[in-house]
Amino acid sequence: MPTSPSPMSPTLPLERWRLFASRDLDEARERVARVFCPHRLETVERGGRLDACHHVAPLHRHVSLNYVQYGAAVRIEPGCLGSFYLLQIPLRGGADVRCGNTRMEAHGALASLPSPTEPLSMRWHDDSPHLIVRLDREAVRMQLESLLQVALEQGPVFDLAVDLARPELHGLSALVGYLRDALDSPVPISQQAQLAEQAERHLICTLLLSAPHDWSAVLGRPPGRDVIPGLVRRAQDYMRAHVDRPLTLADVCNHVGVAARTLQAAFRRHTGDTPMAWLRDLRLQRVRAELLAHARAGTGGRAALVADVAARHGFFHLGHFGAHYRRRFGETPSSVLKR
Repeated sequence: MPTSPSPMSPTLPLERWRLFASRDLDEARERVARVFCPHRLETVERGGRLDACHHVAPLHRHVSLNYVQYGAAVRIEPGCLGSFYLLQIPLRGGADVRCGNTRMEAHGALASLPSPTEPLSMRWHDDSPHLIVRLDREAVRMQLESLLQVALEQGPVFDLAVDLARPELHGLSALVGYLRDALDSPVPISQQAQLAEQAERHLICTLLLSAPHDWSAVLGRPPGRDVIPGLVRRAQDYMRAHVDRPLTLADVCNHVGVAARTLQAAFRRHTGDTPMAWLRDLRLQRVRAELLAHARAGTGGRAALVADVAARHGFFHLGHFGAHYRRRFGETPSSVLKR
């Protein structure tokens, strides 16, 4: 449970969610590591006066807001963050941040957003408290998949420097400020499960749509059919490979690992059809190709041939099959054999 601030102490961001306050370096390192990850922490100057505290407010399942201060200048070396992103916003002072081969000086509205897969090292200057948004890497990846309708093996790689003063990032900055206030309110937003879940999703989506990363150009591309996403392509490949089997929508969804609604939306956007309509058209094309082959070979005299070819391609109701065939090709199946 969050603790209440002392009425005599100055109010800090997220004060009611205080995790610890300490002047002991080892305690500060160990307590912060519980929320983030194991790391190296040391004061820049020998005997530097540490005044550490950490407030951590979970929003819902995948996001938390954190207020962290050390007082003295400190070096922080967590290595690769691995399972989470950190949007680090200096409230005063600043920090020298290096992630992989990229380095920046964070200050004021210039926040840092290191990649979880690159080694991170930082030097926080004297009196440089930070407001930090922690986001689960998997939740960010899944939200990006939903926006792109493309299966991704890993999450996005953001630009290390996030200039919150840029107009396109004002919404993100305002949203973080609102959530901080909503978590500090007498009835925190985190106690309202549905609202907190929506706020969490909105925050991740806003970050993906406004902060620069390696998928930003694709997200900003107008909808069109020029690029077929991997999700649709994998479903199509599966249906081509099993066109002679009685596939269901559930079979295809299980293979590509998404819900039926997600797959249907992706198909409508990029093919104009539902997955099952696309499969039916594929089967009709296969039937037509086989009937034309019989006609060219002179083996198309038997009336039962149409029923046999149709059944082998998943059409067992000849009336429905004939209607679909005429709409698709403008002629009956038997007329192909009479050529």
